[in-house]
Amino acid sequence: MKKYIGIKAIKFFILIIFAVLFLFPTVWMFVSSTKTVAEISKEIGTIQSFIPTFSNISIWLDPYKEMFSRFNFAIHFFNSVFYSFVIVFGSLFVNSLAGYALATFDIPFKKYISGALIILIIFPFQSVLIQIFIIINELNLTNTVWGLALPHIGSAFYIYLFMVFFKGIPKELRESAYIDGASDWQIFTRIAVPISKPIFITIGILVFVGSWNDYVWPLMIFTETSKYPLSVAVNIMNETKPVYLNQVMAGLTVTTIPILLVYILGQKYIMPQNTSSGIK
Repeated sequence: MKKYIGIKAIKFFILIIFAVLFLFPTVWMFVSSTKTVAEISKEIGTIQSFIPTFSNISIWLDPYKEMFSRFNFAIHFFNSVFYSFVIVFGSLFVNSLAGYALATFDIPFKKYISGALIILIIFPFQSVLIQIFIIINELNLTNTVWGLALPHIGSAFYIYLFMVFFKGIPKELRESAYIDGASDWQIFTRIAVPISKPIFITIGILVFVGSWNDYVWPLMIFTETSKYPLSVAVNIMNETKPVYLNQVMAGLTVTTIPILLVYILGQKYIMPQNTSSGIK
């Protein structure tokens, strides 16, 4: 018993060390966003750089105010929220329907389609970036939200996850619904979707983080700076002279907070072990 407690204490201690190491950059970023540039330069490399200046709390929001007024940050924040909203809901709708169809319907060449999904997962989005840009350009969708969203909505990886999860739903549920006169659409929306809340939230969070942090594709697809999301705006801010480090840290903090909130609010729904079969 004592040995078990000792091993558990060691594991807990190791986890705390890793948590502190991972939190250090985030804490430094947040604290630096509340200080002046002179304070950051003076305290860098010391423990004081991780401690807010409590003697002058009134200036904590000054870097944020200057950043929003100087770079019109509110527009870029709204852009990121809107783009992420479109991509997340579009991705959940399209990928869940495709995964459900592959999991439940007798589709010709279904085995080959499932195998193709696994092969497509291997290829990263960046490997076909130029080809996708040419297609979007030919469709006259550059500098539009649809040009940004469409390449991210369909995903072989997310279709495969949905397919695996939907296969765990007992066939008896669908058969009893058919007997009661339910259509395929009613079975999907009233039975499959409510049961599959964990996989929807898990994939929703993954899609949100990916779209929120995306930098290369928005930079390629948009020609107007007013349409840039936060990920691009922060980089522009870091290259615009003069560069104020506290404003850059404020921009990064604003960019990071929504991701932390999404993880905190959705963590209890993220694929718990007792839902691996599709049923709680």
